[in-house]
Amino acid sequence: MKPLRPYLYHAYYSWIIDNDNTPYLLVNTDYPDVDVPTEFIRDGKIILNIAPRSIGQYVVTDEAIRFNARFQGMLRDVYIPLGALEAIYAQETGDGVMFQDESYYSEQAYHERNTVLHEEVKPKVVKKKATHLKLVK
Repeated sequence: MKPLRPYLYHAYYSWIIDNDNTPYLLVNTDYPDVDVPTEFIRDGKIILNIAPRSIGQYVVTDEAIRFNARFQGMLRDVYIPLGALEAIYAQETGDGVMFQDESYYSEQAYHERNTVLHEEVKPKVVKKKATHLKLVK
């Protein structure tokens, strides 16, 4: 079966937004490939505000969440594999969900999926053409 986490994430995110609340994520920053501002990590966790007004270029797939946001005035790209996602909740009420462990999101399964993906997508060799431009003085 497909993992449950993406479905729960989408449902809770929509529900929180529809109720005019602010969605917050609790992220395990020790999970592989998490890319968040390290200066805000506390005890291997980070809490992120993902309200539409706070983030840009928001993309969610069944594998990861990515967006950009300002941290202390600096625009930063954020990447969160769904396996690193521990909870989504409304900042105003605390209502939300803690995600259960799923074997699909174990670190070993994550590494196996990414190894297969990287082997299937081999870089193309691009031949450079000689330029016909000449330096004019």
